[in-house]
Amino acid sequence: MLKYNDTQMLSVKELAWRLNRHPNYVYRMKKAGFPMPGYRATLEDALKWLEENPGWSRKLDRAKMKVARTVSHQPN
Repeated sequence: MLKYNDTQMLSVKELAWRLNRHPNYVYRMKKAGFPMPGYRATLEDALKWLEENPGWSRKLDRAKMKVARTVSHQPN
């Protein structure tokens, strides 16, 4: 059995695997404000950030939709 440490710096793929999510989930977390200097973070930091930002995905989707509406409603 593989052993790992919650404070070990993980890549996007490694972090996604530990969170049981797709790597795009971690990239979206980063886009929403999760700090990943050098595209590395700890599992502990990710879990803490997710706990502190429970609606992060919905907020990101709403912001994306707002931008899409603004772009589609611009006069030519």
